[in-house]
Amino acid sequence: MANRLLFLILIALPSISYAEKLLSVAACQRGGNYGTGTIKEVRITPCPEAAQRRPCVLRKGTNVTIEVDFTPTVGASQVTGRAFWANRMLELPLPNMNTNACATMTCPIQPNVMQTYRYVLPVSRGFPTRRYDVRWKLTASPFNMCFQFPIQILN
Repeated sequence: MANRLLFLILIALPSISYAEKLLSVAACQRGGNYGTGTIKEVRITPCPEAAQRRPCVLRKGTNVTIEVDFTPTVGASQVTGRAFWANRMLELPLPNMNTNACATMTCPIQPNVMQTYRYVLPVSRGFPTRRYDVRWKLTASPFNMCFQFPIQILN
């Protein structure tokens, strides 16, 4: 009986842990168009709030990992990744960001070959405490992809 219970717990744990990391994202443009790529999944770790479709709470002084599984529809090299604090009027680039997306994925990207982009974001103590919409762009002519998601920064 104890072995059976342990087996069931071991099977359930990965799916529970994984579900907490899933995040629903929106396209930057109306109509659900992400650009010249199709997003399969976005994961932010840690982000237990994603299971309830709430903004991820990012704590100052910690690191957060953002991973995006996507399939480009065009090929390109030297992909750039940039994050912005976004609102209806403007985009403010995230300071001190390493924009070389090829450092964490295979470049050049090939059409119709799934990729995973990964970025470790240090949450600076200097970031203002509040809720934000983050807009993330991956670009390299002719490739361009853009998605956004909400976060909340706390002390």
